[in-house]
Amino acid sequence: MNDTILIIANGPSALKKEYGSIIDTFSEVARINNYKITEYHNFIGNKTTLWFNGANKKIKIRKINTPKKTVVFVPYDILKIKEEEVIKRTPKRLGLDPEKYQLVSMEKMRQYEIDSNIKRPTTGFNSIMWSMENYKNVIIHGFDFFLTSRHHYYDSYLIKKVLDWGLTNRSKKHDNISEKNYINNLLENKKIYTLSDFIKK
Repeated sequence: MNDTILIIANGPSALKKEYGSIIDTFSEVARINNYKITEYHNFIGNKTTLWFNGANKKIKIRKINTPKKTVVFVPYDILKIKEEEVIKRTPKRLGLDPEKYQLVSMEKMRQYEIDSNIKRPTTGFNSIMWSMENYKNVIIHGFDFFLTSRHHYYDSYLIKKVLDWGLTNRSKKHDNISEKNYINNLLENKKIYTLSDFIKK
């Protein structure tokens, strides 16, 4: 098992404090889906060693500075119906050779749902579940669960307004409250840590 991973999510809270220089000291820094670093490095650092994504239609191919590792979480209910199609289409969506990423198995995705009692968890939630199996210490930052707002820290002003007014379906297919409660329980039992708490240790 590896030692420590820091997962940077895309919630607005990621920009509350300038943790960039601290984040870049971690040997393993993971980011999620269509994360952006340019213009935000003072808050969230520059380093990215692992890319967690869902290989969905909205994923943007990373043409430069592709992280050395990529882990893909496709929902169980999709894999159950069309696993072969997912396996074929994922390399094109990511712009990567099949040997350069790990597609988490249908059985493992189902196990995450059973363990958490949450159907179709988000990529961010799955990244925590996967990391707990592969790292001794899991630290998280920027996880807001779309509860205080529906936008990402990197969304434009107009998109933020449209999302926060509820004019799109972003996040509505996920059980954000259950995810937050589950993760809070992990935090309370010190199975994972927030970045701010880890810094205080």
